[in-house]
Amino acid sequence: MKKKVLPKLRLLESALQPINQLPKDVFILIPRFFTRERGEWPYAYFPTNGPLVTMTHVCRSWRNVLLSTPSLWTQVDFSKSPKSLQAKGFISRSRGQPLHIYQLLEQVEHAEPFISVTLRNIPRVRRLDIHSYLPYLEHILEYLSVPAPVLEYLDITNEPNETERDIVLPKVFGGRFPKLTSLSLHHLHTDLRGFNPPSLTRFSFATSTSTSIRNLTSFFERCPLLEFIHLRFSFTPETPVLPPKKRVRLAALKELEFNQMASTSGLLDYLVLPKCVKMMLKGEFTGEEFNKYGDRAARIHPSSIEHIPVMRGITKAVAMRNSCVLSGPNGYLRLFFYEETRDNFDAEFFTSLSPISVLEIRELWVGQDTTDRSRPLGQTPASVRDALGVLMKVEDLNIVNCETVPFFSALGFISDNGVILSRLRMLTIYIGRGDLDVLALIQSAKARKEHCRPFGVTVVFEKKPGADLVEGIESLKEFVGELVYRVGCAPKLFDFW
Repeated sequence: MKKKVLPKLRLLESALQPINQLPKDVFILIPRFFTRERGEWPYAYFPTNGPLVTMTHVCRSWRNVLLSTPSLWTQVDFSKSPKSLQAKGFISRSRGQPLHIYQLLEQVEHAEPFISVTLRNIPRVRRLDIHSYLPYLEHILEYLSVPAPVLEYLDITNEPNETERDIVLPKVFGGRFPKLTSLSLHHLHTDLRGFNPPSLTRFSFATSTSTSIRNLTSFFERCPLLEFIHLRFSFTPETPVLPPKKRVRLAALKELEFNQMASTSGLLDYLVLPKCVKMMLKGEFTGEEFNKYGDRAARIHPSSIEHIPVMRGITKAVAMRNSCVLSGPNGYLRLFFYEETRDNFDAEFFTSLSPISVLEIRELWVGQDTTDRSRPLGQTPASVRDALGVLMKVEDLNIVNCETVPFFSALGFISDNGVILSRLRMLTIYIGRGDLDVLALIQSAKARKEHCRPFGVTVVFEKKPGADLVEGIESLKEFVGELVYRVGCAPKLFDFW
């Protein structure tokens, strides 16, 4: 009797557990949130199927639900199980669903199971990621010559510490990718001529072998649906020439990212980007041919501004150490500079962004994130005066987690030309890793009230301020148009776009 009752009690107890009350369509979402352990970058986006297999061993009901859901078994990962046994099991359970196949190839004997399984199922492969060393890649790519009719995502990455050689991409899958939408080629030199993926929307390319601008622009011309481009060069480009009479129009492009070397190539001057709303560029855009380190400087030809709307009509700036974000009605432009070249907040921080105009900036943010462990922007009253003297139309000034006295001193500075930022309407101060000198703020507000309209002040504290500090802030009221102070979190400037 006991042997009959106990199993039924366990079954009932299991059925009453909260997780077993979840509807099936919710329960099967759980495996999608499995993540890899830390330390597995840059392959962290590979699926982790171990927990899924473990879940099938918990109980019969879980196993039945999971095995009867084909979409859970489409992520075939050879990087954790280089032999084909698990792959065959996953493919069998996927029941004809489109496959995503991943391979981190570190030993040549792991290539054969991957090749045999992939080729046998190539009509079903929707995504293929191969991360390996070039000798192994060449061995694999010799076999990948048949068409891939449903392939949408292809990522081929060579470990960058190996000697690079050319791989002619059109030979992969016969150059026929009728549905390819995302192509990533990292640490490879690829001849893109003759390669024609008309449905491509995302393209990421990293190489240390010299690549001509014409090779890239002709490729872009054959990809009219491109929405995202990421280029990372590790070679010194040839001396840029003047922009051509006919530029390549990327009518669908929304986002573009260039590293330092790509920014020095002059490729931007060959493009027309009418709908691009996000650009991330690295380099010193000074208008000079070389930077102070003797390296070729990043460049934008003045005539190119008209063809790249995101660079026009800048009304907002976020200034951080070695980085700034410029934005306006046409989108966002993020600029990363050389390390230790933009440690100081001064006039040069903005005037050297040639030929991008910053004279119409109305909203300015200066500072750093509270999580940023690097040293903050350096500033003195003189350097702040010089910077704010360039941005004369600023109406909204925000100081985030940095020293405040230099700003208060600059705002209260009276010269023959009056006060700096005479149009200033609102000053907002976020106190985290920075400071707040109330006396200096009062002196600044008092001086400005005598020479122009008073501005409003908002102070956001990371922690509740003490009574003495509150009393000092309250004394500001007679010198400012509006006073607000509260406890809250500072915005993350690095994510400001």
